[in-house]
Amino acid sequence: VNLWPGEDRRRRRREMRLLVVLSVLGVGAAFAPRLGSSPFSRGGRLSAMKELGSERAFDAAVKAAKDKLMVVDFATTWCGPCKVMEPKVTALSEQYSDALFYKVTGDASSDASALMKREGVRAVPSFHFWKNGERVEIVNGANIDAVTTNVEKYL
Repeated sequence: VNLWPGEDRRRRRREMRLLVVLSVLGVGAAFAPRLGSSPFSRGGRLSAMKELGSERAFDAAVKAAKDKLMVVDFATTWCGPCKVMEPKVTALSEQYSDALFYKVTGDASSDASALMKREGVRAVPSFHFWKNGERVEIVNGANIDAVTTNVEKYL
């Protein structure tokens, strides 16, 4: 029996305000599920990684990349290794500015989930490397050394 019927609602509002403040400070992702992507993910700097959320956006990115290397990080919000890899891949995207880095969060929408299914992603994290409109390599698992090696190989 709840003796203070409005207390649950007030507690939820306080928690939501705290999450908003934490996300503005850049630490909210450590305490809450990812609700959306922000272009400012590393200390207020613009991230070199871009989010793709649909087959149409993905196909347009592959077409626009032409002969540039395109690296796609397929992940989910619940995946621990994906969370570990995210800052490492973001750092790679800033280091190798000649490559295009994208992220697809499979459980963010039904369109993103359909894209992962179409691309044959069965495990996360999964890194797909595209060049000249064709997939040239796949790295499954949280192996930053393999991802780095392939970026250097195809640049």
